[in-house]
Amino acid sequence: MHERKSVVAGGFGLPAGGARVDAPPVLRLAGLPVSALLEMRLERSFELAQEIARLGEWLDGEAGELSDALFAEIGALTGDSRKPQVVGLRRALHQGRRPRAREWNAGVEDALSAGVAGRVREWLARSQVRERLAADLPEILAADVRAAEDRMRGVAAEPRFRRALSQASPSLFAELTKWLQDDAHRPRAQTMTRLAKYVSRAAAKTSPYSTFTISGVGEWGDADRLDGLSRYGGVLDLDGYLIKSITRTLSAQPALRATLTVRANPSAIVQGDTVTFVGVPPQESIITVPCSPAVRECLRLVAEHPDRTLAVLAGSLAPGAEDRALPFLEKLVSAGLLSLEPPLSDQAGDPLAELSAWVAAAGDQQLMDVVEVLDRLRHELGQDVPVEDVEAHRARQDRLRAAIGRVIDRLGLPFPPVDELGKVIFHENAVFYGPPVTRSIDKWRPALDDLDTVRRWLAAFDPALPLRLALGTYCRERFGAGAAVSYLSLFRAVHEEVARQGEHSPAASEVVRYLRASPLPDTTALAASPLPRLRALAAIQEEARLTVLGEADQDGVVRTPTETLRRMIDRWPAWVSAPDSLGCYVQPIERREGLSLALNVAHSGFGRGRSRLARLVSRAGGTLPPDDAWLRPRPGTVYAELSGSFSSTLNVRAPMMAYEIDYPHTVTRRPGSERLPLSDLMVAHDSESDLVRVVSSRLGEQVVPLHLGMMADVLLPSVAQLLTWAFGATYYTHPSFSPLAVSPHRPSPDAITKHERVETGRIVLRRARWTVPAGLVPVRQAAEPDADFLVRLVEWLRGHGIPTRAYLRMWADGLWEEESADNRMGKWVMDKSRKPIYLDFSNWHLLGVLERMMRKPGPYLVFEEALPAPEDYREPAVAEYLVEISDRN
Repeated sequence: MHERKSVVAGGFGLPAGGARVDAPPVLRLAGLPVSALLEMRLERSFELAQEIARLGEWLDGEAGELSDALFAEIGALTGDSRKPQVVGLRRALHQGRRPRAREWNAGVEDALSAGVAGRVREWLARSQVRERLAADLPEILAADVRAAEDRMRGVAAEPRFRRALSQASPSLFAELTKWLQDDAHRPRAQTMTRLAKYVSRAAAKTSPYSTFTISGVGEWGDADRLDGLSRYGGVLDLDGYLIKSITRTLSAQPALRATLTVRANPSAIVQGDTVTFVGVPPQESIITVPCSPAVRECLRLVAEHPDRTLAVLAGSLAPGAEDRALPFLEKLVSAGLLSLEPPLSDQAGDPLAELSAWVAAAGDQQLMDVVEVLDRLRHELGQDVPVEDVEAHRARQDRLRAAIGRVIDRLGLPFPPVDELGKVIFHENAVFYGPPVTRSIDKWRPALDDLDTVRRWLAAFDPALPLRLALGTYCRERFGAGAAVSYLSLFRAVHEEVARQGEHSPAASEVVRYLRASPLPDTTALAASPLPRLRALAAIQEEARLTVLGEADQDGVVRTPTETLRRMIDRWPAWVSAPDSLGCYVQPIERREGLSLALNVAHSGFGRGRSRLARLVSRAGGTLPPDDAWLRPRPGTVYAELSGSFSSTLNVRAPMMAYEIDYPHTVTRRPGSERLPLSDLMVAHDSESDLVRVVSSRLGEQVVPLHLGMMADVLLPSVAQLLTWAFGATYYTHPSFSPLAVSPHRPSPDAITKHERVETGRIVLRRARWTVPAGLVPVRQAAEPDADFLVRLVEWLRGHGIPTRAYLRMWADGLWEEESADNRMGKWVMDKSRKPIYLDFSNWHLLGVLERMMRKPGPYLVFEEALPAPEDYREPAVAEYLVEISDRN
């Protein structure tokens, strides 16, 4: 067993204890090898197109200079009969065409000085070479495309890829299968384009979809090792909404409803003669009803005996008069003050087994066939099919769909036919059975030290910080300095402000603004804020941005020493505070001077991402390294994770925190001592800092509420969303809304804007990128030959310095619009056009992807350099690591 180490950032003005990496690293490995990206490139024709473009650039430049030189020569030919011919020569060169016989002949050549005549001969020779290459290109390109298709066929035959493709696109899988069986079934160009897109996705990206990517929890150790890459398998999950629908429908069956236990809404707060609570989803209205003696007694009974059924509770509430008590209790259930809980928690390890056991235990003969269909579905879901056996996996998919269809039909679920549900009804994740890699902590330590500085630097760009600052002022004005109110009181007040028509106070208007803002930092809006602290934040953000956006070095990279950032950060006020834990998705870059890390995404740490993977590995029967990173919080603070899955499989995970927030209308099995009911949470204003924090009334400590599921934060229910957004931790940087990625304002519609690569220490904060108005991207003209289009595209790339390989995003319209009632953050998160596509201009069929995008383009396309380049990977495939940098002061 390798020694497990922690890394502590040394010195640099960090507090005692420093930043630590206690959590094991997570590896996400692309499902196809890096070589797959190189296999599909045009071998000769793209280089030929580049040579044609290079010759064209030289010919254009030299023609301009020769035009000037010939102008002087013409001036010296006054009275010479050859002057008109030389004028014709100049005109031809100026137009970029080869001169006619009367414009270039021995007589014209004799009329020129030796130097100019020699340059004309050189221009003509190179022009002739270019014409010859251009004539050869169509045939070479056609042969190259055919050969690249054959190589792509070999790449796509890889079982892991075919297995994933069968889930992602069954129709394309069927076309590929025909081709693999018989080359006579070679797909059409459009199908080739789709296949190339999936192959590049599986080889260039690390999004954990099916077996396109394999994920695992690694270890820190004394040396780099790749010991466990060969042991992996697939884990299937049913869609979370399907599980929720099955549970809800079963709960409505009389025999099963009678077994449900009654639970009081964990948000319920009794104040005087009223009780306030969060209503049923999805609206989650804040409801206040009279707290009559009967309601009060009901809440007392449920608290004392939380395992009562509704009938038992009715008997306890009104002995001998249960029939009168039941309608009263049903009204409380309908309102949401009480809930009826099935024996299935949101985080159930085997939900189908628990549902089946529950139905069987009820003993209702009319439901026994439900047990059978649930057990059949569970059996198919749990079948272990080797990744290499694609046909067995396809057969299992068919059986799964049939089994799901039987469940839907038997229970009458509100779902369309299974054939129409396609890939959304169940999901597969590929996981390593054990730690796939060990990473040398000594090798990574310098880069991790710099990453900790970035953690502190990103605090200025926390998208939720403006809201937190505005909330402090708002709570002081609304509730009084130093006041403490329930979280529900704050939530209700804030949403009254959102709904209010007309004037707001300055603090209230800023709270409303930053509830709706896009994640892009908007220093201009901050600088114009009526709140002094937000204006101060604008100045801090501007300084933080300008500090890393200095002059580029000769190689076009902007570099800033991390010491410069640390000196600046040390001057910031205390209300610009770094997250206690930051989860960083990074890609290693091996350089002569040591390891560097390209930062892709940074979001809240505390096991987010890793907890979901830990559950999947456990379900696969794998083993996990020790992981107790967040069992020892800083004194006076507790971390609490949301308990619910909110109908999303992405939120089902292993527990990470010592506490969870007991959320209304979710089901948990954690003991009461580990639960913090929503009603327990108070929002306390600090008169000294003018900030607010969440405090547990029971524990008397500050609570940091955390969303550790992988569902987007903006898709959380509204009460949970404000809680985690305002008092927890969220996304800090993403290629879509990095502080350095793009301006929050619409870019120039008439020019291509280049942003240089930005590095601080050993961390790449921003890859080089080009923002291109859609109208400036070359598109194929009607009847334009393939070779001509390829050359024109290469000329465009060279003219703007855009790399041959890049990740391409297309921004949809509306993302730069002024704030409105719509949730701009939601637009950013849900807009799929921002997702990157790997584009290699030397891959003919990926050019087809670009052409398809340009049929209905957004206003802008963003090309981002592929860093590290495919050939620079030391791992066998494109790799991304999730590492947590944690402040354990």
